[in-house]
Amino acid sequence: MARSDYHYDVLVIGAGHAGVEAAMAAARMGARTALLTTNCDTVAQMSCNPAIGGVAKGQIVREIDALGGVMGQAIDATGIQFRLLNRRKGPAMHSPRAQADKKGYQFEVKRLVEEQPNLTLRQEVVEDLLTEESGGRGQEPGVRSQESGTGSQGGTTSLPTTHHRVVGVRVRGDVTYHAPAVILTTGTFLSAIMHTGEVKTPGGRAGEGTTTGISGALNRLGFRVERFKTGTPCRLNGRTIDYSQCELQPGDDDPEPFSFLTDEAGRRRIATNQIPCWITHTNTAVHELIRANLHRAPMYSGQIQSRGPRYCPSIEDKVVRFADKESHQLFLEPEGRNTHEVYVNGISTSLPRDVQDAMLRQIAGLANAQIMRYGYAVEYDYCPPDQLWPWLETKNVTGLFFAGQINGTTGYEEAGAQGLIAGANAALNQ
Repeated sequence: MARSDYHYDVLVIGAGHAGVEAAMAAARMGARTALLTTNCDTVAQMSCNPAIGGVAKGQIVREIDALGGVMGQAIDATGIQFRLLNRRKGPAMHSPRAQADKKGYQFEVKRLVEEQPNLTLRQEVVEDLLTEESGGRGQEPGVRSQESGTGSQGGTTSLPTTHHRVVGVRVRGDVTYHAPAVILTTGTFLSAIMHTGEVKTPGGRAGEGTTTGISGALNRLGFRVERFKTGTPCRLNGRTIDYSQCELQPGDDDPEPFSFLTDEAGRRRIATNQIPCWITHTNTAVHELIRANLHRAPMYSGQIQSRGPRYCPSIEDKVVRFADKESHQLFLEPEGRNTHEVYVNGISTSLPRDVQDAMLRQIAGLANAQIMRYGYAVEYDYCPPDQLWPWLETKNVTGLFFAGQINGTTGYEEAGAQGLIAGANAALNQ
């Protein structure tokens, strides 16, 4: 049987929020682009919070939109609640945020990807990066010498003596995709392990697997690969929540869109009906239960030794670091118009299942709540970003770009912004 090879200008590996914006940006700039993902049904899936925007994030979505990205358009089309945060403060602090219909958002982004000229979406498992030795990029205007670079701590990062240039990727089935530019947007899937208490499961997201070939290729090419962790809370069956014990949180009466292209009846507005969220709180009994079981929490038992983003703490971290607080606010956020599943924002955890069950029984409104998905932490490989040039091309390998959680980021918005920048620069790399 003849071997299949494909040729493109830009390859994007991973179809999360970074990958989508990267592929769309490269394609808009005229580059023949392929977006490769392990599952075409999870394009732009919201792995954690089903929301876009918020403090220090809503502005990023607006900037993505101004540069032609799709995140703002997609959330305007599929949002179920819109709120402008920090209204009591000055305009510089106003932060737009929207609760998403989780599946609706995912399908809307997939539709936009499928309709984009110059862009091919393919379901493939990438097993290796293909490179060749190179003399290094010639000195271009504004490009620093690649002999050394300034690290994130102000030090000097030495580059390998032998320089490489990316030429494509090899996917499962011994098929090769050739391209002079490759963008890695692998999210939490590089050699990933999920933790729920003492139980460890390979995978970068509940119900999905992990990839190891790319991590091996990065090590082989001289990249510094380290471990990072993030987490997610449990999801509940909304029919089992007693909302009478919770505080109502409605959306804005006249919600403002994210995208400058959103137009409803001749004006920038959101016309769809909104769904309320609800607020409840932890309490001292919950905190005592967590403290009594810290020895079973992977972050405190030594099972996980990697660090995580400082602005995405678990409930275990909150209880330990803010021991003087008697309660923490929890937001009960619907995941869509056609599901009863509710995301519990504020209680991200990797505690064992029995502890998660016991915690809920002591929280107002959740005493009889049924967990549909238990919370977990995920530990995965990432590459510290001092190995990148400012345009997100790697210093080690010409034509290879990183965007999103492979750089140690967290949040859909930051990932999308990095993807857009990497995609634009990869297209200019031709």
